[in-house]
Amino acid sequence: MPTYECNEHQFVENLRRLIDTNFKIIVKRSIRLHDDAKHTVSKLPDCEFEKFNKVLNRKRAGVNVYAVKPFYDLFHRRFYNEEETVHSARYPRSNTLSLPYFKVEYSFDIWGETYYYSLDALFNPDIRLETRRIRPLGSTGKGKSVLVHVLDFKPPHPKTLHLDLPPSILLFDVNQKIRP
Repeated sequence: MPTYECNEHQFVENLRRLIDTNFKIIVKRSIRLHDDAKHTVSKLPDCEFEKFNKVLNRKRAGVNVYAVKPFYDLFHRRFYNEEETVHSARYPRSNTLSLPYFKVEYSFDIWGETYYYSLDALFNPDIRLETRRIRPLGSTGKGKSVLVHVLDFKPPHPKTLHLDLPPSILLFDVNQKIRP
């Protein structure tokens, strides 16, 4: 069965042509959470990296990223010390602070052919000061309560996951997996 990848304009234009032929069309939308190394803080453009300036530092895009202050990554449940390498350009698999994102795929089938459009919606960073119980490395006892920067990722706004489709299209959510 042939599959055709479309950009947003092509996808909507193909749907409009089918509407003119009076076919009933169902568009499937699939939203999946990903947390792989596809999107990292090193790859972000400077305007987006500014959201991380409270706790991270880099010289330019695509190079090593370092922690400016000690912080706790709430999403990945990891603590970073000051001047620790958060992302290594030379060894990208070893130290990587990956950015979680939703992969959104829109698709419809007609006469055995599938047309689809996909996009990635990155989570938004939220950096705040909180009191956290942190256990020192190598210790098995309870940790101390300290005031530390906490990096949390908030899901993207629902409008960024939405594609403007003609009103006569029926949208069917195939699955929506959201991490609690």
